[in-house]
Amino acid sequence: MKTTLRKFGRYLGYAVTLVLIVLVAYGAVEYALGSLPYLVVGDSPSSMSPSINYGDLTINYAAPFSSLKIGDIIVFHDPRGDPSIITHRIVGITTCGGQECFITKGDNNSTNPIPDAWRVTQSSYIGEVILVVPYLGFISPTMWGFHGYLVLLPLGFVLLLVLFIAAWESARKEGRPAPAPAKPDVTRDEVNHEKP
Repeated sequence: MKTTLRKFGRYLGYAVTLVLIVLVAYGAVEYALGSLPYLVVGDSPSSMSPSINYGDLTINYAAPFSSLKIGDIIVFHDPRGDPSIITHRIVGITTCGGQECFITKGDNNSTNPIPDAWRVTQSSYIGEVILVVPYLGFISPTMWGFHGYLVLLPLGFVLLLVLFIAAWESARKEGRPAPAPAKPDVTRDEVNHEKP
């Protein structure tokens, strides 16, 4: 039973490490391309509740603007000039100055009873929400007032912690003394033959 639990713990550690490596690598690539791969929802109550709530982490992908459709949740710069970033759902498609633009609205009908007064153009678009991880945002520095690249800090810290534990466990196993060799079985006949 203990062996099974150890194997499970080891495989779980490998899986967590792999997921964290993928998330950090994805974040680094997306940031390098000028995108915003992760966003912590910091408005309470969330304008996207119940789909996305306060403290949730959204994973975003810079999908082509032309590929977006009604029902997609997108992340965009506030078109009113405010420095904040908004996450809302596309509820309509229209044209703005001869170009396609989106009508958006938050899912929370109590805070957003009608569609937004602005239109989202390609210049304010950041990315599409592809995954929502509940509560993970609470470990993010953005909840403590930090923004930008620092959102990767907790993921990097957890990755280093997992790697440290794995290295410590490996070193502990290597430091164990080797088991004593088993004594060969000696029969009574062999003992009698050895006597002079």
